[in-house]
Amino acid sequence: MRYLLIVENPGYTPAQREELLRRIRAALPVISLRVASTHVEVDVKSDDLAKAKETVERVIGGKVLEAVDITFEDVPGGVETYVRLFNAERFWEAHNALEGLWRRTKSPTLQGLIMLAAAFVKLQEGSPEKFERLLKEAIYLIEEDVGCIKIKEVKKLAEKALLEKRPFKITCP
Repeated sequence: MRYLLIVENPGYTPAQREELLRRIRAALPVISLRVASTHVEVDVKSDDLAKAKETVERVIGGKVLEAVDITFEDVPGGVETYVRLFNAERFWEAHNALEGLWRRTKSPTLQGLIMLAAAFVKLQEGSPEKFERLLKEAIYLIEEDVGCIKIKEVKKLAEKALLEKRPFKITCP
């Protein structure tokens, strides 16, 4: 089984990601790890969820807030789910929440929103160059309002994020 463990962040930054990842991989088969401002996401393969949670809590020093089964990487959702996850800095899940809709429509704007979330994944992984590249491409692709998302506002916030290298919130009226 594959799980995304959402763990309280006791103060880690993306700059500490590699060391944290090394420590966790010494005890568990971890696929990836991302550091958000309020939580750490640990993508782990394990047949023993309880043991995985216990190990992650011990190494990170924060409580597991949620365990999401991502064995099939299927995050149900759509635009509203995307916004909720994006605003919670759960960018990996947010980008997956739009995948199904994008596959059906091939909308450049949906592709841009997916890339927007993916850009912030790269920031959480401590890769500012990849963040910038993906964010610039996302800004280029997003063209029209989608559901409750007002693209003009998102573009303005994304351009600001490009300079500040910090996440922002999407408001939906």
